[in-house]
Amino acid sequence: MTTIIGLTGGIASGKSTILNFIKRRKLPTHDSDFVVTNLYKNHSKEFISLLENIGLKKSIKLKKINKKIVKELVLNNRRKLKMLEKFVHQKVKLSRDRFIFKNKNLNKKLIILDIPLLFEKKLERICDYVLFANCPHKTRIVRALRRKNVNKKNLKQIIKLQISDNIKKNKSDFVINTAASKDYTYTQTLKALKKIKKLKNL
Repeated sequence: MTTIIGLTGGIASGKSTILNFIKRRKLPTHDSDFVVTNLYKNHSKEFISLLENIGLKKSIKLKKINKKIVKELVLNNRRKLKMLEKFVHQKVKLSRDRFIFKNKNLNKKLIILDIPLLFEKKLERICDYVLFANCPHKTRIVRALRRKNVNKKNLKQIIKLQISDNIKKNKSDFVINTAASKDYTYTQTLKALKKIKKLKNL
């Protein structure tokens, strides 16, 4: 039987650091952010058509999608955001379902689903355990503002759309502190994985 671990955390919480560590340990992982990035990079006619139909035509230039413009337009328009999210989440779900089906057929003991909006979309119900990447709000803001295409206004809007960290912590099985060194984060992640394996007799 395959044990499913959900990995989540808010923007700039250190979730990618945990995921990359898990990948290096050769455990099967599904990366939602990677699927979304691919969706924009190798876009389909269906995606272009959706953007045009919901009034995001100005984000398309020379057959390329400017993700920054998309973000700016939808964060200020709830209706457009919901329509875009519906399309994107359907594509991510399709990829995730295929990943789970494939690895169950391969009799993999442990698989990891990296889902940024795990609790917001109530996807904890498909997981046996949830790991939550946690660090102080101020640290997350500093980290996020170092990224390309992130400004204070957009960052506040993104955080506002997400469930609070306190609620996520209470709903998670393991809270990984990512505020200290990467080595400390790795140690906690390894402990959590070992405990899960012990609990499931893997």
